[in-house]
Amino acid sequence: FELPSLINIGAGYDINFMRDSSALKTQRLTIAANFTSNSFTQDQYQLGMEYGFRSYLMLRVGYSYEKGIFNSIENGRLTAYTGPTAGFTVQLPFGHAKKSTFSIDYSYRASNPFQGTNTIGARINL
Repeated sequence: FELPSLINIGAGYDINFMRDSSALKTQRLTIAANFTSNSFTQDQYQLGMEYGFRSYLMLRVGYSYEKGIFNSIENGRLTAYTGPTAGFTVQLPFGHAKKSTFSIDYSYRASNPFQGTNTIGARINL
């Protein structure tokens, strides 16, 4: 029997902008790329970018490409996801030392025949 497997190869780079007087990063741009080789589906090429303002707001966009993604499902497309993605995070510090955080995450992924996939999450770091 063949086992399903995949290999991910990726890279990312942070670009920091405008440091304040206490040497904390106030703005950041992260650029990332990834290649996924699947054993039973199409290989995927993914690009993404995230802009972060301090540690309070992060905005993300991305795109995922695979062979046949522009075809209809009837003409050979193997996935419902059609490429573009976007999302954001709002993160607030709390506690005595303000080292703990509470975050709300939202993401959207375009799909066809559906009307897209929306994901909402909450995170507490103590």
